[in-house]
Amino acid sequence: MHEFMQSQVTAGPGWEAFFDLSKYLEYALILVTSTVSGFLLAYHPINLKRPASLEDIELRKTLIIYTTVGALIAIICTANPSMAFVIFGIGGLMRFRTNLEASKSTGHAIMGTVVGLCWGLELQLVAAFATVYFWAMIFAMERNVVMSLAVGGVKINDMPASSEEYRKAVASLGCRMLSQEKNFKKVQTTYVFRLPRKVTIEQVALAVDKIPENLRGTPDWP
Repeated sequence: MHEFMQSQVTAGPGWEAFFDLSKYLEYALILVTSTVSGFLLAYHPINLKRPASLEDIELRKTLIIYTTVGALIAIICTANPSMAFVIFGIGGLMRFRTNLEASKSTGHAIMGTVVGLCWGLELQLVAAFATVYFWAMIFAMERNVVMSLAVGGVKINDMPASSEEYRKAVASLGCRMLSQEKNFKKVQTTYVFRLPRKVTIEQVALAVDKIPENLRGTPDWP
């Protein structure tokens, strides 16, 4: 009975796959092409023509993560088709029963889950390869913090000059302005920018405080 259960669970080639060079190329192509596909979908030209909010930027990251995770799930299901139901159930539990603030966090959690499944299913090469690949991918996408800053209380006539001052203040710290959206009904301007690794929110706040009071308005920090 034990041997029967073991034969049902063990689906991968085990440690022997590490000596098969063709497997390295196969898995690398699967992960890289899936990431590229996710990137192309996330950065569709139509979306690039309009201002990107913080939610839009996070959605792009989520799309890339889910596309790559989907490729890894396909590898697992190819080795053991019954795992498709298991992964589907785990994904649903994580999304609706786990205290995760964003869908991107769910993607990270599913990443860890499918890597663990690879180890348990004797897909050790896939697990090791995916661990390194996901580590590099998370580092590339999360190495810089993206912030959203809403500024209100500036007179409509002063909004262009105020926007210029804010852009200068942010640029002086090496931050990259990703988008800027003006809402004349709320008399508010929203800035989305990327912080370098060594720059803190406090430093940005100090730079903003140097803007003339009539152009500074009321910054709404996250």
